[in-house]
Amino acid sequence: MKHLYERIRSEFVVVLLAGILCSLASIGLTASQELRAKASGAGVTPEVLEAYIVPFTVDELSDLAGVWQGHLSQSIESNIELNASLGGLGEAEAQRVREKITRLLEKQSILGANYQVVLNGWSLKGASPEDVAPHQSYLDAVSTATLQATDLRTLFSFAANWLVSKDGGLGLLLQLFVFVLSFVVLLFAARFVKRAASKGLDRLPAMSRLLKSFVLTVVYWVTIVVGLMIALGLAGVNVTPLFAVFGGLSFILGFALQDTLGNLASGLMIMVLKPFDTGDYIEIAGASGMVDNMSVVSTQIRTFDNQYIVVPNSKIWGDVITNVSAAKTRRVDLVFGIAYSDSAPHAMEVLKGLVENDRRCLRDPVAEIFVGELGDSSVNLFCRPWVATEDYWDVYWGLTGAAKEAFDREGISIPFPQRDVHLISAET
Repeated sequence: MKHLYERIRSEFVVVLLAGILCSLASIGLTASQELRAKASGAGVTPEVLEAYIVPFTVDELSDLAGVWQGHLSQSIESNIELNASLGGLGEAEAQRVREKITRLLEKQSILGANYQVVLNGWSLKGASPEDVAPHQSYLDAVSTATLQATDLRTLFSFAANWLVSKDGGLGLLLQLFVFVLSFVVLLFAARFVKRAASKGLDRLPAMSRLLKSFVLTVVYWVTIVVGLMIALGLAGVNVTPLFAVFGGLSFILGFALQDTLGNLASGLMIMVLKPFDTGDYIEIAGASGMVDNMSVVSTQIRTFDNQYIVVPNSKIWGDVITNVSAAKTRRVDLVFGIAYSDSAPHAMEVLKGLVENDRRCLRDPVAEIFVGELGDSSVNLFCRPWVATEDYWDVYWGLTGAAKEAFDREGISIPFPQRDVHLISAET
């Protein structure tokens, strides 16, 4: 008896579960049928239809393409019949028929848009081009043929209605206005974001001016690109295909611009590790001058005679970089030659006085003045004061001129190279 009870209970549970599954399947089937019916209705708009077809499979979209081809075909047949009936009608009756044709053309335009939505969704779901091509060719052919078969006055009426229609010219103008307004607001927003980012980066003293400029540029253009996508979306433009285009372009450009990407990587390394910054005097890749500007691919150097040299960043990063302006102080190395007949201690006292009287020369470290070399034609005195980096060339040229005037006043000569020639006669 117990076994019989358990058997009946288990069979009851199985039957109950089967009933529940059948009910759920019936509900799902009903929902699917309702969705197909809504996606097949001639009154649906393209935007709503695009949402309806999201769960459809390739086979379901194939059937749906046939349904919309039928809708479009029926509309075209009605249009042709109405155009054919214009020949024997009076002016008033012909005008009413033209109004019907105009409304029919507007409806046909929506049917064609829905047909195209189904074809696009079908292609995205993996339909073969051979299956989609006949439908696309049919849609392109009937759109052109219908306009050619329509009466000229009807076309003008249709064009006028399209211009004032919310889904036509008026809507397009509204979308254009929204896009322009959004783009103007976007420019102000990008500048605001750039200024806010600049204030934030100012709190990072270790960041170089080059890296700061690069980060601000990236922030500005990223804001522009993201805002542009939003503006296009507000204007009603489908931006999803743009991401696919950008992905394909980035893949192609990655191969085509390998050298440029190398310069980009070198530029980022320079910005992060800071071997130099804007305004520094550097010697790189056979060129020297002040760093005037730097992008992610090249560095612009301005020489003292105002020539601009553009050096690729990969050549800079792969070569020796000499940053003359990196330290706050520099030593000025000057060499003055005096005659062997002049007093070297006297000349060194003169140079010492010039250094002490020049406020640009630092007191610490102490300047070094000494006899450094006995040359062929002169005794060379070395004068090595320390100055601030920005005063280097002013002190270099200033002390050189001041030493010449002081030597002239003190009667110290600066000899030029000379050679004594002794002639020995042949008789001797």
